[in-house]
Amino acid sequence: MRTNENGDFDGAYLEDRVTFSEDKLMDSDSKVVMMAWEKPLMEAYAKAVCSGGGHILNIGFGMGLVDTAIQQYAPVTHTIVEAHPEVYKRVLHTGWGDKDNVKIIFGRWQDVLSQLESYDGIFFDTYGEYYEDLREFHQHLPILLKPGGNYSFFNGLCGGNAFFHVVYCHLVSLELENLGYSTQLIPLPVKDCLGEEVWEGVKHKYWQLDTYYLPVCQSMQDSE
Repeated sequence: MRTNENGDFDGAYLEDRVTFSEDKLMDSDSKVVMMAWEKPLMEAYAKAVCSGGGHILNIGFGMGLVDTAIQQYAPVTHTIVEAHPEVYKRVLHTGWGDKDNVKIIFGRWQDVLSQLESYDGIFFDTYGEYYEDLREFHQHLPILLKPGGNYSFFNGLCGGNAFFHVVYCHLVSLELENLGYSTQLIPLPVKDCLGEEVWEGVKHKYWQLDTYYLPVCQSMQDSE
């Protein structure tokens, strides 16, 4: 989950123009939606959610980094949900709709739940939503995630403040535990990916910590 710099839902984002470049996806206010430095993270996410093979769901295409990585694992089906009209057009223009195992759904995840099935791996990576939206999505995991499946989400919660980031990591882990899911936080060093040149022309440094904690969630019933 990626918030804007105020931590709020940017309701105008889906109507805003976005700009694609080789190393970033930005909105019209020079706020970053996604950046190329995240590629190693997205490869780690793909490995986590595809570890059991089968049917994979990704919510939020962005630059397509995680979807490209997911394809390396040759899932049986690969469903992509994308809500931004221009990003959706890019998904189609770059040939994702021509892949035999890919299904593309246009719309906010809240509005397309009826089109979703059950999956062996799920990755959640939306832009500009509230923490409450992430919590709401978690309520649907018992239906969306198959037994034995892996779930993960972009852990950008308070990415500029180490103390509050740890607080959020514990909070979301506890809330998932109350829903019956265990959470393993895998530390990934990212300091070397984040030189000052990465942020040139960018208004908001959405990640400023040396270590990224990648969450991997599973039903606790699977381990019983």
